[in-house]
Amino acid sequence: MKVELTLEGKLDKPWWNRPLLGEKTLIDYIFSQYIKADIPQDILFHYNSALEKIESTNVTLKALLSEKFIEKDFLTYARIQSYLDRYCQQKQHYFVIAKEFFKILLDNLDTLFKIKEIEAEYNSPAFLEFYQNSLELFQQQENKLIFQEKLRKSISFFIKQLNEENEQKTMKLYMKYLFMISDVNNLGTFFYLLKTNELEYWQLLKKIKDFIEQNKAYNIEDLKPFVLLVKSDDNLFREIATQFLRIKKDDTEDFLTMARILQYITLSYKYEAFYSQFQLFLSYLSKWEKTYYYILHLKNKYPNSKYNYPSNFKVKLPGFDLYKSYYDYLDTTYSIK
Repeated sequence: MKVELTLEGKLDKPWWNRPLLGEKTLIDYIFSQYIKADIPQDILFHYNSALEKIESTNVTLKALLSEKFIEKDFLTYARIQSYLDRYCQQKQHYFVIAKEFFKILLDNLDTLFKIKEIEAEYNSPAFLEFYQNSLELFQQQENKLIFQEKLRKSISFFIKQLNEENEQKTMKLYMKYLFMISDVNNLGTFFYLLKTNELEYWQLLKKIKDFIEQNKAYNIEDLKPFVLLVKSDDNLFREIATQFLRIKKDDTEDFLTMARILQYITLSYKYEAFYSQFQLFLSYLSKWEKTYYYILHLKNKYPNSKYNYPSNFKVKLPGFDLYKSYYDYLDTTYSIK
């Protein structure tokens, strides 16, 4: 009896709406591929949370974004500095050595010139001995406080040999400049090496400093001006390259090596103050990227071809244009399986 009722119920429906196998009708078989399911509520919750996170990160990215970051020569500097930070700090690449060497000397060039002027004008035996004694103190490479105390004791001996008040004032002024040198890390070492090797680079350093000041206001992508600068004092640059920057002699035959170093140093003067902000910007961009890949993972797991997408699944993610512009400056790439 039950079988008859079931059969009678089936026969009441049109043939195309009757079950073929089990409970599935012909319509189900034909149109099931076009019927989309709803995305589970827990997935929607996770998606919305990720979307809120990416919106919040985008607000921070916009706040950190500087107009400097779109300048081509800044991006050149960022690539160089990022590479050096990542791979060359421990190995002491000659770019790293050169930056320290040149920037320390260039930043303190006025003091070095004042020392040179005193040495050129005052050359009595007492002064000459004091100059030599000061160099020997630099050679010892002691703590700056110990160096300064020894220098005070030294000047108290030599100043007694001077009768003119002007000479005594000048010797004290010379000591003051030496104190200023000792206050800067490694400047005393460079000063000692230059003096003891009788390497007079002061005019060349002034030329480099003037060149940097003139050029940092412009786009520094073009290497040609730096090549011309190196060629104008080729021999002196070769000496610096081999004796201070640890560049192999064969590499100094190529003007481009030294030109690229000077370009990097000029870029450092122009953009170094902005680089820490750029690094912070990239750290938030990395967080954005991680969330972005999580969202892609959800969309791949629940494709639009099989699931009904709510409106917020279809919107362009905030911050995507920024990511597209700067993603290749990131040192990490996320993938979610």
